[in-house]
Amino acid sequence: MQVVDLVFCRDLGSVASATIGTGTAFLAWFIILGIGLLSSLEYLIPHAYGSGEPLKAEETFRAGVGLSVLVSLLSMIGLATVARLAPMYGMNPELVDPVVRFCDLLAWSIPPILLTPVIRVELQCRGLPNTSTEALLVGNLLNVLLNWLWVGGHAGFPALGVQGSAWANVGSRWFIVLFLFWSLSRKSAIPALSPSRILESMKLRALPILRLGFPAALHMMFEVGAFILVGLLASRFDSSQNAAHAIAISLASFVFMIPAGLSSAAALTMSHSLGLGDPSEAVRRGRHTLLLGLAYATCGSLFFFFFRDPLVALYTTDEATRSIGVQLILIAGFFQFGDALQVILAGCLRGLGETKTQAIMNAIGHWGLGIPLGLYLGFWKNRGVEGFWIGLSIGLFTVAGLLLHRYLVFVARLRTTTSSAQRSV
Repeated sequence: MQVVDLVFCRDLGSVASATIGTGTAFLAWFIILGIGLLSSLEYLIPHAYGSGEPLKAEETFRAGVGLSVLVSLLSMIGLATVARLAPMYGMNPELVDPVVRFCDLLAWSIPPILLTPVIRVELQCRGLPNTSTEALLVGNLLNVLLNWLWVGGHAGFPALGVQGSAWANVGSRWFIVLFLFWSLSRKSAIPALSPSRILESMKLRALPILRLGFPAALHMMFEVGAFILVGLLASRFDSSQNAAHAIAISLASFVFMIPAGLSSAAALTMSHSLGLGDPSEAVRRGRHTLLLGLAYATCGSLFFFFFRDPLVALYTTDEATRSIGVQLILIAGFFQFGDALQVILAGCLRGLGETKTQAIMNAIGHWGLGIPLGLYLGFWKNRGVEGFWIGLSIGLFTVAGLLLHRYLVFVARLRTTTSSAQRSV
């Protein structure tokens, strides 16, 4: 959606692009925390179904819905507050008011953003994975239409500019979550979602969800938080550098969606295999997912290398922004392998029920190495946002290496345990 937003606002100037990029960065802090907390559902729900405990799976689903609503309300308040503190971060003054107004509207998209992965897991466990794809496809097409209607003003609507883009996001995301709820109720018996049943399920299952999800949330916060921090630091520079960062992170995030989907698939299928008592199958699924991720990363890297100029030109007509953006896309092409590996390995570990060490490894790679290096290159060596992105790239490869080592150790331990159990039988 951010890709579409930036493309439709390309003629509004670098301030508009910077507003979308900065506002989306603020939003990401809160949705990543919520999605991280709820990511444990990718292990708990399929494991319950695989173990032949459908009632436990339904209770976990209801508790996930309740937690997503609670976290959404807190996040909406947090986003509005953080946006108003923007002057404290040294943000370019011309961005402050547009970013605040943009974030006030984006806050209304948080509930559907956090509800969507909860329903998606339930649909996948019921053999309906394509439904989520259909909803997201139609929702993104709706976002294109609403941007066309509201950003530039067509079909009798007023031209709302960046604010129109925010409204398009809100409308399309609510459509997605309502479409998913409707699909779930139409194709299978949806678990009862009355407030009393949700509260009852939360009392039983909220703690296991949070216990497993909190380390995953920290992992995502350390990882995505590094990119968000760079976005906030970029807002201290001129609007061309800020806009170039927004364009590059939009393209990198768009390409990242496939490895993120593979990560989710690895977590769900590996957990289900463990629930069925077949750890060898779980390991095989993880290995195949990693190979798919590396193949995709190769394609993504080549795509960025060969098409960086026309890609950046889609977003802006400002020559200074285009020049910086092309350099950032080159760096993004380089870190595709590290980015794909680290997110898929995180999903594999999550599918094996291991989330505790991921946050530590992300803290070491990004905040112990990548961010300090980026600050050094960006400020002390006057490389600007390009220096920040070099630091991010080094951080991603470091995290990928640490997670790979942890995954191999965990798989070896799982195989040893399985062999011992088979010999005892």
